[in-house]
Amino acid sequence: MECRCQLQMMESNFLFNKRSFLIVGLHIAVVAVGIGAYLGFYRKNNNVLRIVQHPDPILRQISNRIDHIDNHIISLSNDMIATLRYRTMIDLVMKSSLPRGLAAPQVGILERLIVCGVNGVIKVMINPEILAREGVYSGKDDCMSVHDGDNKILKRSAYVKVKYKGLDNREKILIARNRNAALLEHEIDHLNGVLNIDYWAEGYALSPAAK
Repeated sequence: MECRCQLQMMESNFLFNKRSFLIVGLHIAVVAVGIGAYLGFYRKNNNVLRIVQHPDPILRQISNRIDHIDNHIISLSNDMIATLRYRTMIDLVMKSSLPRGLAAPQVGILERLIVCGVNGVIKVMINPEILAREGVYSGKDDCMSVHDGDNKILKRSAYVKVKYKGLDNREKILIARNRNAALLEHEIDHLNGVLNIDYWAEGYALSPAAK
C-alpha cells in the first residue's frame, strides 16, 4: 500500500513538473513572439541601418570632418540613434549585452559622427576630439562591427575630456570616466580607422590611449 502511494506521488510530481515546464515554455514562446513583433514594428517605422562588418575596408578609412550641420547630418543622426536602439533590443535578448555606441563608419558613412549612450542619455557628437586622457580602465570592449574580440579585456583610459559639437552647432565639452571613457575612445577610434582588434595580444591588451 505504501509503495503504491509513493508511486502515485511520483507520478503526480512528474505530471506537475511536466505541466509546469509546458506552462513556462508557453510563456517564453509568447514573450518571444511579442518581442519579434515589436522589433518588426520598430524596424518598419524607423530607418534601421545595416551594420558594416569587419573586414569591410570602409572600417579602415579615416572619416571626413563635418563642416556644416545640415538636414543630411540630422537625418543620419536620427537613423543612427534608431539603429543603436534596435541593436540594443536584439543584443539584450540574444546576448544579454547592451551596445552603447555607434560610429558613422559602422553604417558605411565616412563622417566624423558618433552616437553614444552616456549616463543613460544618448548623445550625438559631431567632430569629437579627445583633449585629455588620464588613468587606466580595464573592461570588455565589444563591437557591433568586429566580433573577434568579444568578451576580451582591453585597457583604455579611465578619464577622457572630449570636445565636440551637438546638433545645435554649439561646441561642448564632455568629461567621462571608466566605462564611458572607454566607450568614447572606442567610438572615436572608428573615426580614425582603428579597431579594437588592433590592440589584442593574447586576450589582454593595452591601447595606445592608456599607455
